[in-house]
Amino acid sequence: MLVGDYYRDVLVPANVAVSAIRRAGLPFSRSRLEAARTAFEKQLATLERELEGFALSRGITLKHSAAHSCNRAALLELLFSAGGLGLEPRGLTKTGAVSADDDALAHYASVAMPRDGDNEWVWRVLKIRSLAKGRSTYIEAFLRTLRADGCCHPKFNWAVVRTPRLSAENPPVHQIPERADPEVADTIKSCIIPRDHPAPHAEEWDPRRHGSCFRWDIVGAEAAVRAAMLVHRFTSRSSLALWEYIRAGEDVHGRTASLLYKVPEGTYGKGTRERDAVGKQTFFAKLFGGGWVAIQNTLWKRARVLVSRAEAEEFSAAFDAGTPELAELYEYDKDFLGRLGYCEDGYGRRRAISLPEGVRYLGMRGGKATWQTPRWALRDKPMNQLLDHAFHVAANTPTQGMNATDNLWMIALCYHGEYVKLRVPPMWEHRGVPFPEAAAWQLHDGDGPGGRPFRAWHMNTVHDSGWGDCGPGWLEPTAKLLFRRCYALPFDWRLEADVPYRVELKVGSDMGHLQPYNAAAKAFGMEPLPDW
Repeated sequence: MLVGDYYRDVLVPANVAVSAIRRAGLPFSRSRLEAARTAFEKQLATLERELEGFALSRGITLKHSAAHSCNRAALLELLFSAGGLGLEPRGLTKTGAVSADDDALAHYASVAMPRDGDNEWVWRVLKIRSLAKGRSTYIEAFLRTLRADGCCHPKFNWAVVRTPRLSAENPPVHQIPERADPEVADTIKSCIIPRDHPAPHAEEWDPRRHGSCFRWDIVGAEAAVRAAMLVHRFTSRSSLALWEYIRAGEDVHGRTASLLYKVPEGTYGKGTRERDAVGKQTFFAKLFGGGWVAIQNTLWKRARVLVSRAEAEEFSAAFDAGTPELAELYEYDKDFLGRLGYCEDGYGRRRAISLPEGVRYLGMRGGKATWQTPRWALRDKPMNQLLDHAFHVAANTPTQGMNATDNLWMIALCYHGEYVKLRVPPMWEHRGVPFPEAAAWQLHDGDGPGGRPFRAWHMNTVHDSGWGDCGPGWLEPTAKLLFRRCYALPFDWRLEADVPYRVELKVGSDMGHLQPYNAAAKAFGMEPLPDW
């Protein structure tokens, strides 16, 4: 795509659409926010009382402040001394002191990924932190910024990261801790309600009588973009196993698990630890060229699965053997960086990447990009880390950039309407662009069915998803519009690769109680979405 086309067709319309999102705002229920604050305070009081009482029984005076933090020395004594829990320290701070942060304590308990045998007192420490953060960072911020229209209107920042992803502040609606603590996140999101006739309670919701909330997500967006890169890199598609799997909508994480454990495909399906934790997280660690260290770190931080170096090395080798084209693509990323000094995405945007001082590219040798480093740096770990980081950025940035831009283009098309011709990938051409009746519809009170103002709004966008709400009776046309504009994105580069996006739409009475759209469609007599 030419730079002029990118600005005209994507960036400027998306900027206007994001402004519309900010004007619409996120509608909150003040009473629910206040009830959540009270519930969090009650939980905090109970947990703090229990933890302080347990510490006192061990002769340790542990006290929490009004901000729910405790004296560090007493906490360390409780956790690591012989008179306390006697745990082994598993991390250090930057100054070399014993760490009691969440990562260090994850060896003993987690609120995000609980395991049988977790230490109940460490869990209380972590839960107190989570509830305190949920109360102060989110609930209080939402109450403070709630305007007379019942909405918070965050500031969306452009170009503050290396990709076109947006960030939001005042209030921070992007960082609601979905992974860190699902219970806290669901409570907070339950306070985000439709602006038009919200249901009093989730169990009373009927989209024909009440407003609805929705969230659409691009399924496996980064994997789909990376698979498209394979097509544009290699002349033959016949050997691109990853491309075939993603294009066909197969379970790439189940396939990865079968590679790692050397078992037949189909052995591990959704719901298994091997597929959901090990396979999925190893796939994302390897997607941008990570080695055994990336696998080890990703499995621990994202899935709380601890593997040895030998196991991580074996996983890395098995993945490379089963998906050699991805390893070759990573070498191409490095070669491109070495020759030209920048990375480039499918929209033609470039980002310069600085290499460590003294590093020189030597070219491709035996199918591998090779580099020369100064002699004094041959054994310098930070130098190697800097070089590895540059390689990772060169692979990761274009992928995330296309993912984020596609998302913003979808939002622009939902707001402005079809100002460019929509197309589907070749594999879906026989189906055509879905829901032709929705071709002229526009969100945010634009043209709707029968010429009526379309009573649905985007209220937020987070990476590769969009959040919104609609009025009573508007859920079905909203689903059709979103399905059409997200599946038929007219990006030539991706269409040529013939790798479609699959979009998951969830709906409900509020953002904390969402279910698949087709389940709601069946329950309330609405037209279902196609299962492509």
